[in-house]
Amino acid sequence: MRSINLEFKQKQSLNLSLKLWLPLLQLPLQELSTHLETLSYENPFLEVKRPYEHTMGASSHGMVEELVLSHESLHEKILEQIVPPLFPTPVSQKVAHEILCDINEEGYFDGDIEQIAITCNVYIDYVERIRQRFSKIEPYGVGALDAHESFVFQLDAMSDEVDDELYHLVLKMIEQMHKVDKFSKHHRFEEARAVLKKFSNPPALEYQATPKQIIPDFYVEVDEDIRLRINNEYYPDIVIQEPFSSKNDSIKDKLKEARDIVNLLELRKSTLYKIVLLIVEKQLSFFVGGELRPLNMSHLADELSFAESTISRAISNKYVESKQGIFPLKSFFTNAVATKELSSSEIKNFINQQIEYENKEEPLTDDDLLERIEKRFNIKMVRRTITKYRKLMNVASSKERKKIYKVQA
Repeated sequence: MRSINLEFKQKQSLNLSLKLWLPLLQLPLQELSTHLETLSYENPFLEVKRPYEHTMGASSHGMVEELVLSHESLHEKILEQIVPPLFPTPVSQKVAHEILCDINEEGYFDGDIEQIAITCNVYIDYVERIRQRFSKIEPYGVGALDAHESFVFQLDAMSDEVDDELYHLVLKMIEQMHKVDKFSKHHRFEEARAVLKKFSNPPALEYQATPKQIIPDFYVEVDEDIRLRINNEYYPDIVIQEPFSSKNDSIKDKLKEARDIVNLLELRKSTLYKIVLLIVEKQLSFFVGGELRPLNMSHLADELSFAESTISRAISNKYVESKQGIFPLKSFFTNAVATKELSSSEIKNFINQQIEYENKEEPLTDDDLLERIEKRFNIKMVRRTITKYRKLMNVASSKERKKIYKVQA
């Protein structure tokens, strides 16, 4: 019986550590203090000291002069809703957490469905179904691919407030947003416009009320050696308040939890350091002025003996600063295209260069771009891949660019 109780306690302790660990690893640097202070409200032995009071305006790296962190972040708002019944199983919650990692500050999903499917060992269709469930999550519209889908999500969330006729009218107006005036003769046009005016664009607009400068987690300098420095100035300090001697189990558990948090905060630093150092080594050509090389999370997971999901959580909302600028860690992961030596980043850069110098009267079509890419890199691709890259870079089609050029002229 005693061994069973010991095993239960060990399992309970492990579950507690994981519950504490995952948010510490995934949260952006600027949200760490708020999260730790929340934990300290329930733990009398944990004291959190914010670092900002003595560093405001002192850094040469252009740090923020004021941080307003008391309000709930977009990440926290979504995270608390990834629970049953909307996400009833551990697998659905895991996929939802991976999707959350790829929701940007505007509230749009900008990740790779296929990569999430591989990471979670599920079908692509399953990941897409889970993403569609984000239409039920507040703020409504998050998780959408673009403004059009975000408006559809937001309309679905209002389905109880509008009748079928109005719903379908608004849906048609969303689908033809560029010529919405064609519906002006409809007897419910003004009602539909009033519904559209309620939509947030972008969906996470209310969470962007206080603009925040990005705080890099690491500084990188590359010359003869790689110098990687963690941004300790923005890490909170934790003080453990030692209690009076007591045999009370609940007191001992709270003290252990406080000590675990200190250790897990250091583990966050060391884990991120290993990941960023390996990223810099793999993408060394970029940090000396070249292009990004093909790299995916499985490469790092294998070398560091981490799960891919750990890598995904660790790089979420984390940034590195170098002489080239400040970059999100996830931007250093690029898929190989046709050959192991060619990355999608190089293809995208080539597309940008071609469009920048194209004939404004006869812009390059996707077929034209495909032909030039195949000739330049000596590879075989399909046109839909070029179209996909162009859309990911927010580059308009050749017909749309021709109209834009005429207006600009």
